Amino acid sequence: MKFLIAAVFGVLLTVSLATDNVDISNSGNDSGSVNQQVNINNQDNIANINHFNGWNSWDSICDYARGFAVTRLYNMKVCVITKMKPDFPSMEHLKAVADKQQAPTTQMTTYTVNKTPILNIGEYSHQAEALCRGMPAYIGQEMPGSARGFAVCCSSSSITILGINFCF
Repeated sequence: MKFLIAAVFGVLLTVSLATDNVDISNSGNDSGSVNQQVNINNQDNIANINHFNGWNSWDSICDYARGFAVTRLYNMKVCVITKMKPDFPSMEHLKAVADKQQAPTTQMTTYTVNKTPILNIGEYSHQAEALCRGMPAYIGQEMPGSARGFAVCCSSSSITILGINFCF
């Protein structure tokens, strides 16, 4: 009987700590194809988001345990690290958006990117170091409240699933 209870508890614990993987595929207005993958590691409190769209592809790691997100923008050949504020989309929100395969309702937050590169990206995490290896990394700082919700710069680096817009 004790063995049965332990086995059931082990299965339930494994399910609650499992990684959620969701693929989103859609076609753009120009008949192009965009694919996003959202991988959520519940045990380590980390979400990986991969956006495959040719030269406009990007990857993000959201480290909820440490409170930062790092995004690699392939078209600009840079990484940007941002602090996750309390209104940053939660892992549950990311999973819900991915499961529904529809656009998120996250309000866009605009970040200005500091021009001074980060000297040691490894201070953030080994995941950030692996994602940004070979590329310069910069800090993105949230613009003041009056500028939120729109970009005051010309940039194609909007990450709608996270509600982020970067200004360089």
